[in-house]
Amino acid sequence: MKPYNELIKKGCFTLIMLLFFYIGQGIPVPGYSANFRLPGGDFSLEKMLSLTTGGLFSSPTLLALGMGPYMTVSILLSVGLFANREVASQISQEMRGRLEIIGIFIMALLQSIPLAFNLRNSVISKMNFLSPLAVFLFTILCFVVGALLISWLASLNVIYGLGGPFILILPGIMKGITGSLVANYNSVLIHLERLLPLILATIVFVGVTVAIYFAEYRFDVQRIGIDQYSKEGYLAFRLLIAGSMPLMFATTLMYFPAYLMQLFHYRNEFVLGLFNVRQFSGILTYGLILYVLGILFSFVNIMPDQIAKDLKESGDYIVGVTPGEATKKYINKRVWGVSLIGSLFLPIVVTIPLFVGLVTGHPSISNLSNYFAMLFVLVVIYDNLQQDVKFLLYKNNYELFGTNRRTF
Repeated sequence: MKPYNELIKKGCFTLIMLLFFYIGQGIPVPGYSANFRLPGGDFSLEKMLSLTTGGLFSSPTLLALGMGPYMTVSILLSVGLFANREVASQISQEMRGRLEIIGIFIMALLQSIPLAFNLRNSVISKMNFLSPLAVFLFTILCFVVGALLISWLASLNVIYGLGGPFILILPGIMKGITGSLVANYNSVLIHLERLLPLILATIVFVGVTVAIYFAEYRFDVQRIGIDQYSKEGYLAFRLLIAGSMPLMFATTLMYFPAYLMQLFHYRNEFVLGLFNVRQFSGILTYGLILYVLGILFSFVNIMPDQIAKDLKESGDYIVGVTPGEATKKYINKRVWGVSLIGSLFLPIVVTIPLFVGLVTGHPSISNLSNYFAMLFVLVVIYDNLQQDVKFLLYKNNYELFGTNRRTF
């Protein structure tokens, strides 16, 4: 039992964080009548954004913003540091932490303003002793404090829990899957001839997603000092290098124009049409953004120049490739090739149900875009979780000078 103590402690801590997050989303902001809705119904970017960030935008609760501010700032900061390596090398972990907190505060403030404005009709009569402006500012304050609290919980889970910070969106993902099924109850679930194909499609999709997501591209590396009894060294990266990051960020970008227009009380039908997923132009825009972000985040996750630099400094090299600039170009070429193909997977998964639902006029088919997208994110969360579990098990079972050490 002793080797599993750390795993049990971290697992319990994550469960407590998830429970705290779930309870927090059920606590209404003082002065509001709670309006809790199960995510589902017709597909919309607002609902997709709510699901992918663990938010609850339809209800005035303490943690209504979910992981949105934290995720947005983390991604933007990673991209910014990736674009400017010299600045990144000079920023300490403490400074990066401060930048994240400031960014989360600003992003939470920007997201809270339209949310508080939309929820103004839910204010209960007992709050009439305060002016509408005071209630509005108080609501924004609660949302911002909730976002900072979630960011703190996510940071704690990185240190003391399992699955990293983004596992906190798991309750939202489960609600999204449940909501999509409930929304299709009358049109699909009660009809056996439609239910069976949905079950089959789910099984096939999960199987294909797992197979593609865990597939790796490898190239041999000669490591200096490795003896003849050791396995051959190699570098590897996933075929879906970007993971679920494009989905999380693309939804924010798609929702952003409508958000800005709402914030400044301005409306442009042409621009809204380009970002409306109930139109062909909006679906194409959504798919294109997903594809471009997939390629971008592939290079953010891999960083070919950093890998080439690390290999050269350690004395290792890719078999048949000269260390240095040639190695960087070699890795760049491979990342480009894999990302151009692999980044097609997520846009296809998300946009095909939207196109079919639009052509056939069946909203239940469009709702499957949410359903399959959430299944994909669930696979990514499972991967992060199982990596942490494997690390703890291997760490506890590893003996450098133990009696089980192999001798030659």
